[in-house]
Amino acid sequence: MDRMTHAWRIEDREYQRHESRRGRRHAFTTVAPHRTALVVIDMVPFFAEENPYTRGIVPNIARLADALRQAGGLVAWVLPGAGERSAVKDEFLGPKVAEMFRRSGGEGPLRSRLWHEFEVDDSDVLVEKTAASAFFPGRS
Repeated sequence: MDRMTHAWRIEDREYQRHESRRGRRHAFTTVAPHRTALVVIDMVPFFAEENPYTRGIVPNIARLADALRQAGGLVAWVLPGAGERSAVKDEFLGPKVAEMFRRSGGEGPLRSRLWHEFEVDDSDVLVEKTAASAFFPGRS
């Protein structure tokens, strides 16, 4: 399988901006794993199959998930839910594309809808989102 290297990085100017604002690079000096969650959003075949760049982050997500679980943290997988058809989305995206995105999360049990390279632990949380963002109140 072709996989592009995930080459995203934080620019030095961003580090400098945060350091000048709060006096240090990172917001938190410690992390309590038992109070920490890794929230992984939309890692389903619809987004990963055709996009080598998306697949390029899979190994990093898997490593973070394993490490956090071992340290006592929580891994939450958030998958797109089918939701209802919307006249607004049909108008904005066109009916064909709106329907394609509506069905992007796949069908069946949540665990089976996640990208196949991930291992889901029994302690993990799997939820569906019913909006474009998993962070809209009441939509995940």
